Amino acid sequence: MIRSRSTYLFGPFRLDTTRRILYSGSVPTPIPERLFQILLALVQANGSVVARETLAQQVWGDEGVTDTNVNQHIYLLRLLLGERRGERSYIITIPGEGYRFAAPVSVAPEDEEQLVENAVRSAERVFDVGNDLFSFYCRGSYLLERRTAVAFRAAADAFEEALRIDPDYVPALIGLARAHTLLATYWHVSPQTAFPKARAAIDRALRRDPRSSMAHAVLSGIQLFFDWDWARAKRSMLTALTLNPQSTIVRTVAAWYYVCRNDMEKALSEARQALVVEPASLTLQLLMARVLVHSGDYRRAIGEMTNILAADAQFYAARRYRAQAYILAGDPQAAIDDLQTQPSDPEEDLSFRLPLMARAYAQLGDSRAREIYEQLRSRSKTEYITHWNVGLVAAALDRCDEAVHELQSALRERESTLLLLRTLPWFEPVMRRPEVRKILREVGP
Repeated sequence: MIRSRSTYLFGPFRLDTTRRILYSGSVPTPIPERLFQILLALVQANGSVVARETLAQQVWGDEGVTDTNVNQHIYLLRLLLGERRGERSYIITIPGEGYRFAAPVSVAPEDEEQLVENAVRSAERVFDVGNDLFSFYCRGSYLLERRTAVAFRAAADAFEEALRIDPDYVPALIGLARAHTLLATYWHVSPQTAFPKARAAIDRALRRDPRSSMAHAVLSGIQLFFDWDWARAKRSMLTALTLNPQSTIVRTVAAWYYVCRNDMEKALSEARQALVVEPASLTLQLLMARVLVHSGDYRRAIGEMTNILAADAQFYAARRYRAQAYILAGDPQAAIDDLQTQPSDPEEDLSFRLPLMARAYAQLGDSRAREIYEQLRSRSKTEYITHWNVGLVAAALDRCDEAVHELQSALRERESTLLLLRTLPWFEPVMRRPEVRKILREVGP
């Protein structure tokens, strides 16, 4: 239920109805009284259309106001919220009816003021350090966004350098945990090698700052993708959301939690809320596209990733996942074209490129699928390749017993991708097998 005096959160904004102030991040934004009243009416409508006549009555009362005046105030409000020409991230005009607030809105917790003060102090701790320490932290944070094996390893090195200067620097501990987690979930390192390192770093971070929203979010990811402890993962996620509902890292973890639960409506909502906060982030645009893939909306996902590549042709993660979407959409040749565009890289080839090439060739009935499959099996004896990737090729080649065997091996290795068995149809030929049903029960939820 909406409280009469609440603080509303949407995008990078915080609308304090008690002080009647709009904040952008921690910066107070001047807002004239009538614009405040219009914004409040739209926000409190909770996504419903607010009639033009209703706005006129609530804001101007019996003074009377023309449609032109209402339109002008809506225009000014859009400028205040940072909408560019043609954008409708926040306010949508419903012809003949009125206006609707498009961005997801949440009500801040009752102790929001204390949380804001904590967030400001936390931000001060991030910046109030020596130049070398902060430089290493910034470098690591940037590299995490590149989403390649080389970048993840370099990011871990940068965070380690920061921790050599200050072993208790919480942002670097969180960054190090994220680097190890991403190395595992992007299939470059064994989960049993990477996740314990991630947990050690995040435990240290939480001992130093138990109210760090990012630390709780990263812990939630570890509990989900390695422990398969759904209850604890949810509790950590909700704690992180309470501490900082505007954090894109927190929203990203929440989106993946709901993807794994096959609750795509909530997953898409979390991805949208993250993207509203940082609409220019290619990583968050990729998150939205990947959630669409898991939702089965392959064509829309392809369109989203095409837009990402138009902005940055070197953002190879988008090309990889677009190839995945092409295969699932029944266009294997387009996937092959995408994968052949990428330069060969030993780690990227084994973690993604070769398994997808084999899968695409299998759909085309091309014998090269079997050649790559045998190559993957041979190389897996000396190099790290996920059992999931070998198995998805086996399933495409109708080697069902081998596909099941690979899934069972993935279970023993605690491969995080098993949580996506229900949302990625790679293993449809064997999903009814009792061995696979057993795997699904063990992984949960």
